[in-house]
Amino acid sequence: MATDPAAIAAMLRELVDVLVPGDGRFPAASDAGTHGVVADRLGAQSGEAALDDLAETIEACGGPLGPLGATERQDVVRRFEADHPEQFETLRMITYLAYYESPAVVRAVRSLGHVYNDAPQPAGYAMAPFDETDPHQAPAHRRGHYVRTEDVTRLDLTPLPSEPLAPETITRDDAVASGRGAIAKGAGSKRGGQAGAGPADDGT
Repeated sequence: MATDPAAIAAMLRELVDVLVPGDGRFPAASDAGTHGVVADRLGAQSGEAALDDLAETIEACGGPLGPLGATERQDVVRRFEADHPEQFETLRMITYLAYYESPAVVRAVRSLGHVYNDAPQPAGYAMAPFDETDPHQAPAHRRGHYVRTEDVTRLDLTPLPSEPLAPETITRDDAVASGRGAIAKGAGSKRGGQAGAGPADDGT
């Protein structure tokens, strides 16, 4: 049964505020508009019935949240997390991403002196070059390895067929040299040989 739209909106607003209540510097999730983004993304990810399912879950866990005090709301959400972990994890991740993308929260993070964007791209973040002498950057476990940029050499592509998508041009030597394994049916059996030709039939 579809839940009343006003009840859905109130439920989302109250729910995201339990997850991200805010403080003196950071706004509560609903004040940042998080609940509207959550509604859009939850529906896009889990289907049109996702909001009705969420409302039913909250009610089954002791809701609705509106008449409850702060402590009772937290108890409902803790039960939601315990009894419906997958549904809760989806909601929590969508809520956190939506919150930290909102302009008000971006400003709050920057006010702490951090370089912060609502998404890693396209602006990106400036990074210092890798320093192999820095013990904090070098792998402590000493497993694996890497090749320094100045030591990288070009691969020899000579053995590869000039037209890799045309199997009839691949010879047996080409297949072995390029690691292509068995030759496609109809391919030549020796360099310069006729396509499809195989070993001579001695009649036995």
